[in-house]
Amino acid sequence: MHDIQQLIENVRQNEQIALKFFEIERCILSIGRCDQFVSTLTREVQKHFNVPYVWVNLINEAPLSHLIENLEKTTDLRDRVLFTRRSAMIDMIKSSNKTVLVNENIQSCREIIPSSYRDIISSVAISPLTIDGALVGLFCQGDSNVDRYNPETKDTFLLDQLAIKISICLSNVTAREKLEYLATRDSLTGLLNRRQLELMLEREFTRSKQTGRDLTAIFIDCDAFKAINDTLGHNCGDEVLEYIARRLLKYVQKQGLAFRFAGDEFVFVLPGKSLEHSLQVAETLHNYLQSNPLRYKTNLVPITVSYGGASMNADTPGSYKQLLRLADERLYSYKNNKKRSVPTKVLKFLNKIR
Repeated sequence: MHDIQQLIENVRQNEQIALKFFEIERCILSIGRCDQFVSTLTREVQKHFNVPYVWVNLINEAPLSHLIENLEKTTDLRDRVLFTRRSAMIDMIKSSNKTVLVNENIQSCREIIPSSYRDIISSVAISPLTIDGALVGLFCQGDSNVDRYNPETKDTFLLDQLAIKISICLSNVTAREKLEYLATRDSLTGLLNRRQLELMLEREFTRSKQTGRDLTAIFIDCDAFKAINDTLGHNCGDEVLEYIARRLLKYVQKQGLAFRFAGDEFVFVLPGKSLEHSLQVAETLHNYLQSNPLRYKTNLVPITVSYGGASMNADTPGSYKQLLRLADERLYSYKNNKKRSVPTKVLKFLNKIR
């Protein structure tokens, strides 16, 4: 009789656990954005199972590379998402598609554990996440209790089932965000495209008119870009554009947005920043590129840029299109005034290797 009662109690407990897993699945199935997905998943697991530390590891390469920028700048996800080398994940789960429990030699897991948890966690459950059969991440739960995830006493069946559902949801979310990313980004540089520039400028122009806050737009143009393309080929030209875009993004990403306008032209927009400040950002970019040529095959390709800008407070334009037009006109005025000097360095180099 005692064995039957114990069996019935075990069934009831398993039903309760299964219901909790079902509730988590219900919460994540309809989510369309990856940041919301990670936040909801980790918080629901913490709430339903009283797990103190829950996070997701994602590979820092395709097919998830387009998610990195958005997830890394979402402060609410600090310690809830970690981008990790695929090889480090494989080292943890080997070739298994099952959840791995670790409560000994926890230091071997350091690379997949957020830094703020590393000296706290004594046991961890690591569930592989896959898309189209390929490992793309790990769903991890940790506890300071060494017995919480004891491989000798714990069963992983329900965790394995949850990992399958998480993988399906992750696949759907990343596919949806990939389409959005491709629709809003320049395919070569990864910067926002011209359509997004116009939408952002229109919105910020209206806000600036209402609040009196400054708004600045700066055009950037690569000097002698056609000559670089004609001499070294389009592959080199593409690398030049990518190089400029990476450095531009580094200088503006914490204070504004960067866009590829067309061809070798870029635009960055700084809401709340003066024209003087924004032109200094452009000058810093110019100085860096001039001092750090691009290494292309056996060549060090010199790169210089021209720039021009306009702002709400300095120019009082009547529309965002006029603001952009003023910035473009000043770019070409700048180029024409210095055509004899700075691009000469680039042209001399190209003439030398022809």
